[in-house]
Amino acid sequence: MLRLLTTFAVLLGTGSALAVPEAPHVNYAPPGKWVLTPPRPADGTLPPDAPIQVDFMDHQVRISPAGQETYFAYRMKLLTPEALPAGNVSVVWAPSSGTATVHHLRIVRDGQVTDLLKDQKFRVIQREGGLEESMLDGYLTAMLQVPGLRVGDTLEFASTILRRDPTLGDSVFGAVQLPVQGTAGAFRLRMSWPEDQALSWRATRDLPQTLPTKADGQSVITYELRSPTSSIINEGAPVRYNIRRVFEYSSFGNWQDVSRHFFPLYESAAALSGTSALRAEAAKIVGSSKTATERAEAALRLVQDHVRYVYVGLDGGNFRPASADETWQRRFGDCKAKTAMLLALLRELKIEAEPVFVDINGGDGSDLWLPRPDVFNHVVVRAKIDGETYWLDGTRLGDRYLDTLPPPIFRWALPVRSGGGALEAVAPKAFARPQAITVLDIDASKGFASPASVRGQHVMRQDEAFTTRARLAALSAEDADRAVRSYWRQQVRWAEPSAVSWRYDERHAMLVLTLEGEGRPEWEGDDTQGRTLDIPGAGFYAPEVRRRPREQDQSAPWLTNFPRYQCYATSIRLPTSGPKWRWAYYADPMNLYLGGTRYWRASGLANNVVRTVMSSHIDVPEISAADAKAATDAIPTFNNNVSRVYQDAVSRQRSAKPPSSTMPFEDGAEWTGDAPACSAPKRN
Repeated sequence: MLRLLTTFAVLLGTGSALAVPEAPHVNYAPPGKWVLTPPRPADGTLPPDAPIQVDFMDHQVRISPAGQETYFAYRMKLLTPEALPAGNVSVVWAPSSGTATVHHLRIVRDGQVTDLLKDQKFRVIQREGGLEESMLDGYLTAMLQVPGLRVGDTLEFASTILRRDPTLGDSVFGAVQLPVQGTAGAFRLRMSWPEDQALSWRATRDLPQTLPTKADGQSVITYELRSPTSSIINEGAPVRYNIRRVFEYSSFGNWQDVSRHFFPLYESAAALSGTSALRAEAAKIVGSSKTATERAEAALRLVQDHVRYVYVGLDGGNFRPASADETWQRRFGDCKAKTAMLLALLRELKIEAEPVFVDINGGDGSDLWLPRPDVFNHVVVRAKIDGETYWLDGTRLGDRYLDTLPPPIFRWALPVRSGGGALEAVAPKAFARPQAITVLDIDASKGFASPASVRGQHVMRQDEAFTTRARLAALSAEDADRAVRSYWRQQVRWAEPSAVSWRYDERHAMLVLTLEGEGRPEWEGDDTQGRTLDIPGAGFYAPEVRRRPREQDQSAPWLTNFPRYQCYATSIRLPTSGPKWRWAYYADPMNLYLGGTRYWRASGLANNVVRTVMSSHIDVPEISAADAKAATDAIPTFNNNVSRVYQDAVSRQRSAKPPSSTMPFEDGAEWTGDAPACSAPKRN
């Protein structure tokens, strides 16, 4: 899928589907006749140490039967040494779907113009930019290092990229973002398309309100910003509240058109040949499993484990999925290819499934865009089994059981269907179980002068568990042991580990780190004043302050750290208090819902053992401005005091929490399963 919206309005779009020969070279020619002269420089005040003075940056886009041409030009003066890297000039294009033409590259110094293309040309780098990230996107880069560039020079450059994507027919779409930061200079976007072509367009409200004009059979719309001021961004707000200075366009009439257009591509890619080896794999799955759930799990494992991820955008593959048979034969593929392969397997297994476009970054505000394929950057499979819906992502690793799949992080989805699917909202789903549980059992019963023993257990689930397990498994046994010891030394600073271990529970997608050790707890006080010990894992941090400057939208909601869910359980076996002292503790019960977070704590003290359990559970991805204000206002009274166990003199009355026979958990409580002791009461 396409990347979107880079600095100073880099345009991503598509054009008509005409065959383009392989052309790994840069052309040199004057601009097309449709290109207007640059905008005149704008007056503006530069900061005292500004590295660059921009005269203009000019984007002109033309849609025609030949495809889509994007002209880009700039003129800038280099004011400080920090600006000299501007001399690394590059052009990026996909030879399989278009051409690159450079019009000029010049230096202006003391009124003298030097044509840099007279004696040298751009060098095409025969290497793709994303190889380290397993990306074969089909794009090439041509570079020229400007010789003799100096501070005080003015650099002028202009080029045109012609794009004609072979998979999209006559469909066109794209988006441009003009500068959102305040800067001196002239910045123009001009777009033209045939007057008789149906094209939807939209601009955000912070761009000048303008309408297309008609000229020579073309519709033309122009936006020009002259030394724009900064566009105000709302701190902590969801993405949809911070879309600024964007112009977008699309020839798709609605989202159903987008869905309908891609259906034949995925239907064809998921069709297996009569001699397909994947049919035999599906037969093996049927023979080794009894239920549809087990078969779907086996199919997902096959795609995740036996086909490595490589993004393939070569020869029109930016949108077109490779066939399931081809992907299985070469054993690599991207999200499109893995989705097609998984669809093919599930259909062989008689499981209802369909491809669905999503945004791997969440996609908040996807419903606000025009219907454009590049709104989405990922595709997954949605399967229905026994009335339940599952989101299956072949590009992930470690998904073994459907009931442990993490909830989807994307907010919108577009199903790919023959009749066209409508854009669907995906309700956010909070974790039902803590994703991190830390349990400490400290035995200090031998007295203050003796070392205490400690046992620890840290449980992590799903993605963090799988990633950590992969890192530990890649180490030697000795190095893995050192890594786990280092973790526990950071968590329990006063103890020296004597034995540590780690294990991965595949059935529950869970990693467990354990500790045995001893040391001297950080007691405060003495026999005269009494002893005090902070209880680890028993205190809360106050909510963050959510307050925006007045110039920002005060009604915008606030993002949370959704879906974080953490739990801590601590038990301390205390020394005998003696006749002078009695043990007391401070860890008040808490059951508070504030700012989208449930704060919960239970505690107890009996038979010289103090126990606490606390959890914080964020169950919504955002909160309203009113809820954010209420949480901020509650900070002064929020109980973020350090939880402590201490000796209270028997001879004096003191406000202390008395010993209690009610304990939050018992010895031997199992924390690697559902951990019911971490569960807070349901929100009213």
